[in-house]
Amino acid sequence: DPPPHVLSSAASDVYKRQICQTLKMRRSLGGLMLIVAAILVAVSIGSWWLQRVAFSPSNDSNVAYSILGDEEVREQVATIVAGATASALGQSAAELREFISDIALIPDGAALMGGFVSDAHGRLIGEFDGRVSIDAQEQVNIVRNELVGEANPITQPVQEVGAIAFLNDWLGWFALAMLGSAALLGIAAVLLRPERGEGTFALGVLFAATGASLIVFGYLVPLLVLPAFSDDPWMGVFPRLANHHRNLTLLLAVGSFVAAALIVFGTSSRRERRQHSTPLNVGRYRDERSWSR
Repeated sequence: DPPPHVLSSAASDVYKRQICQTLKMRRSLGGLMLIVAAILVAVSIGSWWLQRVAFSPSNDSNVAYSILGDEEVREQVATIVAGATASALGQSAAELREFISDIALIPDGAALMGGFVSDAHGRLIGEFDGRVSIDAQEQVNIVRNELVGEANPITQPVQEVGAIAFLNDWLGWFALAMLGSAALLGIAAVLLRPERGEGTFALGVLFAATGASLIVFGYLVPLLVLPAFSDDPWMGVFPRLANHHRNLTLLLAVGSFVAAALIVFGTSSRRERRQHSTPLNVGRYRDERSWSR
C-alpha cells in the first residue's frame, strides 16, 4: 500500500481539480449569460429602431415625399382631392387627378401635403384619434387655385389598424423589458466572474447581434411584415419608410459588424501572440517539476 502522505497528496490533487472544474463551469455559465444579455440588448436596440423608423409620424417634407412615392397612397389622395374640387375649378376629375398625382411626385409638391400625410400615418398606427382632413388652404396649395379657398375640409378615409396600433403601444415596453432582462443577466454574470476573454467575446456578439437586429427590425419588418397586417392602401407607408431610412440603417448595421469583427479578431490575434511569446507551457512546466522531485 502507498504511504499515507501519498494518499493525502493524491486526495488533495483530486480536490483541487474538482475546485478548478467548478470554477471553470461557473465562469463558462457567466460567459454564456453575458452572451444572452448581449443578444437581448441587441433586440432592444432593434425594437427601438423599428419604432423610430415605422412608428414616428413626421410632417417632414422628405418623409412626405417618400410616403407619397407609394402609388396606392398617392392615387387615393389625388382621387379624393380631385373628386371634391374638380367641379369648383371647372375641370374634369381625371385631368385634375393626374395633375395632383404629378404634384405629389415633386419634393416641393409633396411638402405641401406633409400635414395630412403625417396625420394619416398617426391615424393608421393609433396615435391620432381625429379625422384626417385636408383643409381649404391645403386644397389651394395642392390644386394651385384660389377658387377652393372657401371649400369645406376634405376627409381622408384612413382607419386605425388594430394590430399595428397594438404593436405601436407595446413596442417601447418590449424594448425596455429586453434591456432590463439584459441588465439583470449581466449583473448575475459578473457575480460569477467570467474570464476576460468571455467578456470580450460577448462584447463582439453584442455588436454583431446589433447589426443583425437593425437590419431585421429596422428594414425587413417594415418592408415585408407590417404591410401583411392589412390591405388598407395606407399600409404602403411602412415599406416607403423602410426605404427612406435604409441607408442609415445599413450604415449603422455595417458599423456594428465592423466593430464586432475588430473586437473578435483583435482579441484572437492578441491571444495567439501571447501564446507564441510564452517559451514554456505552464502545465508542462508543472509536470516536469513533479517528475524532478
